[in-house]
Amino acid sequence: MSFSKNQQAGFSLIEVMIAMAIFAIVIVSGIACLKSGLALVENSRHHTRSAQIMQSEIERIRSMPWDEVIALVNESDVSLANEFSGTAYDVYTMQRDVSGSGDVRIVTLDVAWVDLGGRPHNRTYISQYTKGGLYDYIQ
Repeated sequence: MSFSKNQQAGFSLIEVMIAMAIFAIVIVSGIACLKSGLALVENSRHHTRSAQIMQSEIERIRSMPWDEVIALVNESDVSLANEFSGTAYDVYTMQRDVSGSGDVRIVTLDVAWVDLGGRPHNRTYISQYTKGGLYDYIQ
């Protein structure tokens, strides 16, 4: 097999175009995966922060004397500015609902936020409080 001297080695235009198309597909799919991964990280961050907000409020109520627990307003918005500072917590709103009677109160906390995509999310935490606490035999 012999080659003529005027034939030049190299890639044809079609080979270059196919290689560029494959490269473009790889780059676009990589960017899409990165965007999806960052959205999952953001969602996880919001869920963690909302759990921290609710746990903080539950512990604050738990440390109250029983007279203050029964005096809580049945339904109210809770200000997060006193507990959490910084712009990271500005996207959250928390609502507290207190129900029950006698020696039992059920506290429902609902934290809501809107993600960067504009979708609303919320998490709810329900806790039951009794006058004597968990261990009412301790005086």
